[in-house]
Amino acid sequence: MSHFKVGEECILQSKCHPVLNGDCVINSVQGPSMRRTMYPDGRIVSKVGFAYSISIENPSGRLWAEVALRKKHKPSTESLSSMIAKLNVKSKVESK
Repeated sequence: MSHFKVGEECILQSKCHPVLNGDCVINSVQGPSMRRTMYPDGRIVSKVGFAYSISIENPSGRLWAEVALRKKHKPSTESLSSMIAKLNVKSKVESK
């Protein structure tokens, strides 16, 4: 099963095209299929996985491999101090 869904916000972290790294949106999901990744140092690695069309175009014209994408976590609605206070209360209750 694909780790990403169409319309999901994620982060591109490409080793092949690092200048393009940043926030993006999934446009379509393809796969699973055998994918070859060509690295700038000449290495070619073959893996089975999903491929994605995203809001950042791949200069090679290919779809992006799943390994180049990261989940984008939603920001917390709580402050750090309130989370620490909750942990302190919980730890006092557990120690009794």
